[in-house]
Amino acid sequence: MRYYVILNPTSGGGAGGRTRGELERELARRSLEFSLVLTERPLHAVELAREAALGGVDVVVAAGGDGTVHEVANGLLAAPAEHRPALGVIPVGTGNDFSKLLEGRASRPRAYDALAAARAIDFDAGYVTWPGGAEYFINGMGTGVDVEVVRQIKRLPRMPAMAGYLVALLRSVVGFKAIPLRVSADGRESDRRLMIIAICNGPCLGGGFWLAPHARPDDGRFDICMVGDLSYFQIALTIPRVMRGTHEHLPVVTMDLAHTIELTAPGAAPLFFHLDGELREPADAHNLRVELHRGVLPVLGARSFDSVSAPGPGAPPHGAAARGQGGTGGDAGADAAQAPEGGA
Repeated sequence: MRYYVILNPTSGGGAGGRTRGELERELARRSLEFSLVLTERPLHAVELAREAALGGVDVVVAAGGDGTVHEVANGLLAAPAEHRPALGVIPVGTGNDFSKLLEGRASRPRAYDALAAARAIDFDAGYVTWPGGAEYFINGMGTGVDVEVVRQIKRLPRMPAMAGYLVALLRSVVGFKAIPLRVSADGRESDRRLMIIAICNGPCLGGGFWLAPHARPDDGRFDICMVGDLSYFQIALTIPRVMRGTHEHLPVVTMDLAHTIELTAPGAAPLFFHLDGELREPADAHNLRVELHRGVLPVLGARSFDSVSAPGPGAPPHGAAARGQGGTGGDAGADAAQAPEGGA
């Protein structure tokens, strides 16, 4: 098998560049045939991954954080399915949320072993369209206070992922007003005022916030987490519950499942959003359509998804059997089971 490694040298505050020697040694020690290239600018990994796919490599490895994984996945998904290699991941980022879906989580030795084992599971992907644009995500997307959080994170000095997210969140909620949104989930429409709406393929976003603790990337449906307008007191109560994945039954939280979601902003202001933590601010986006593409991306080293669970005491049971407990906004239907990077 031929491996093509795309390494972001700025990921993890420069840890990506410092990891190059280790990465080359570990892959060579496992007798893997590989070539390695460094990214040079935002979105470069998209180009490199697509070119590698068309060039016939078997595995494209994203060595970096969630932003690098996002770009590489978009490059692979831009290639025709018959030319699409598997995605491998070497976690060298800050949050490494996507790696929580893989064996060993953020353990690089386990990640090297997963590349050598070359066992793949087909992941679903989300596809977002808006006037003048379209892009994939593979872990999660959202809008609301999360948009301001992403802006704040980019202004912070380097710190651990969860600490940075908490600081950015606390800065962001001061004066933030819940946004009015029309939400259509598989045709079920509702008008809401939301602090956060997260559409999740994986369970964890923001470097350790288990917004959708039962989400699985291979089950053919999105898990949706909607958090309504919160007072400062409610924010203080809700954040620790989200960190543990035990927030689903709170009165201000609505959980739902769907294949297709439309978000519409009724006012004049455009709808800004993030995709796998990457901020998008199109000037004319008042409507987003989010579609699930089933089983389109083979991923090496995936965990048993019944074991992907939020940490901490009091966490709910996880896996498919836990879905549909109280506090959800509706099921996706009986056919559901059938059916610019900066240092990331």
